[in-house]
Order: sequence, then structure tokens, then C-alpha cells
Amino acid sequence: MNKAFTEITRLSDKDCFYIVERHKTEFTYPLHQHKEFELNFIERGGGVRRIVGDSVESIGDYELVLLGGEDLEHVWEQGSCKSKDIREITVHFSGDIFGDGLLSRNQFASIRRMLQRADHGLSFPLPTIMKVYSVLDTIADESERFVQFLKFMYVLYELSVSDDARVLASSSFSHAHKTTESNRVQKVKEYINDNYARQLNLSDMADLVGMSPVAFS
Repeated sequence: MNKAFTEITRLSDKDCFYIVERHKTEFTYPLHQHKEFELNFIERGGGVRRIVGDSVESIGDYELVLLGGEDLEHVWEQGSCKSKDIREITVHFSGDIFGDGLLSRNQFASIRRMLQRADHGLSFPLPTIMKVYSVLDTIADESERFVQFLKFMYVLYELSVSDDARVLASSSFSHAHKTTESNRVQKVKEYINDNYARQLNLSDMADLVGMSPVAFS
């Protein structure tokens, strides 16, 4: 049985969300889960293999998925993708970003329903992706944090009114055996403490926890 580790994301308690944009040639991050919601956009990723719960699919050139639920294991694997410039934009945000009061308001009804459905993962069709593409294209580079927040709210709203969002995992999928990110961190810390007198390198520490140097870093 595959092991899914619990990722400790970089989302700060003082921030509404955490956004990162990456350009890569391959996917190396292992099966994982986390307590935060995740909105993941992939461009030029045709052939990448996406696993969400018990859903296993090869994606097209454009991918946009919303994930929620602390026990929802997921991973994107290289699959048959040959692209040399895969673009990925990932947004992590807390379920209490709106607060109970705001999310219960009529104006947020569609977003509330979408977040509930995201417990099993939601995949959005290409027309919906294209509708929000111009905002996604610039959101990671937006220097004004409040403007960035408004852009993110716009994306969430447009996704929430999409009629063709598709649920990925079934309601009865078997969870993978869990390990925790803290266990990995503790193992590396112990290794550093035991070997501080000699030269340490990234590859050795990545091997120690069964990860590639890229994923470990």
C-alpha cells in the first residue's frame, strides 16, 4: 500500500492564502495530504497522471483542480508527459478564510457549496479554465496583496458557478497508509545532529526520507 504523508504547507496563520508558481520538467512530489484547501493549475501538462483518492486520470494540456478535506490523498505524477516547461500555480488556503458568518451569506452560497463538494476533489472543464485564465496568469506576480486577494476571490467565484465541475474521488475510497511530515523532519534533524561535524549534502538527506532532492528542497 502506498504511503501518503501529511504535508505541512507554507500557509501562515497571518495570511489568507499562499501562492507559488513553478516551472518544471517533471513531477517528483510524493502522494500526500494536508488540512488546507488547494487550488492547483497546470499548463502544458498533457499526459501527467493525477491521483485524487481513488480517481486516477491522465490530464490534458490545461488542468485546474480544487481539493479540500484533510484526508484527501493526492499527487500529480509524470506519467507520459514529455513537456520541458510544465507550468504549475498552486494556492493553499484555509477553510476558515471567510469565517462562518461571511460564508453563510447569500452572496457566498455558490462558493460555500463548491467548498463542500471539494472534499472529494473537483476538476474544472476547459471552458471554465479559459474564463479565469487571464487572472490565474498574473495572480502569482501581483505585488499588491489586497488586489491579489480580490483576484483570488474572483477566481473562486467563477469556479463556483461553473455547471460542469466534476467530482473526482468516490465517497468510499480507501485511504493510503499515512505518515507525517513531522516524522520526516525529525529524522533529518537527528541525522544533522549526528553528522554535523562532516559535510552534509542535499542528496543524502533526501535519500534518508525517500524523496528526490528536488522534492525534498
